[in-house]
Amino acid sequence: MSKKKVLVLCTGNSCRSIIAEALINAKLDGVEAKSSGVKASGRVNPNAKKLLEEKGIWRDEYHSKTLDTVIDEEFDLVVTVCDHANETCPMFPRPVKKIHVGFLDPDGKGYEAFLATYKEIEEVLLPKVKEALFGMKKVVTQLKSGVAIKFSGAVQKESVVKMVQNCKTGTCECMSDDTKKKIKDMQVSGDDGEVLLELSGEVKKEEIEAALAKSKVIKSNCEC
Repeated sequence: MSKKKVLVLCTGNSCRSIIAEALINAKLDGVEAKSSGVKASGRVNPNAKKLLEEKGIWRDEYHSKTLDTVIDEEFDLVVTVCDHANETCPMFPRPVKKIHVGFLDPDGKGYEAFLATYKEIEEVLLPKVKEALFGMKKVVTQLKSGVAIKFSGAVQKESVVKMVQNCKTGTCECMSDDTKKKIKDMQVSGDDGEVLLELSGEVKKEEIEAALAKSKVIKSNCEC
């Protein structure tokens, strides 16, 4: 299967977009990222390079480059990581999906600012890229003992756990009271990208599918 291709676009292509490019390539299976700048500086910020080297994800191929060097390539997704790039994002020769996730520019600041940017990009941008490229899939199966729901793709285990906690405490509004009464237990297993939720009791598949249609964990990968 060919990899999904992502272009990370920034203004100078020296800090944020380079860090995002490296993180996507290192952390997201099945995805290949490149980066460029609207007004490329022509250099990678030394702190950005040092940070990526320390994290073990630096590649010598990473460099600051202008958009015209990659604009004719076919991308599945374009991500702008600064407001200026978002506002001036040019037209691409082929239709391409675009998302904007802005981050403060660490350029000119201390090394700690780069560490903070790295962490924020890893925690905020990567899930959004994964969701934009792959979405979230769910398979609901009726069992003799209840219902099993298999989530895959852009799903975080923490979100499913939170959804279950809300249902147990009565703060979840996606499931009817009658359905909640039928469920004896809820167990979550698996990891990010592939999560299994097992509901034991006399609950039916159709009831759970109706609840999932209202759940924010399906719509926005957050708690129910």
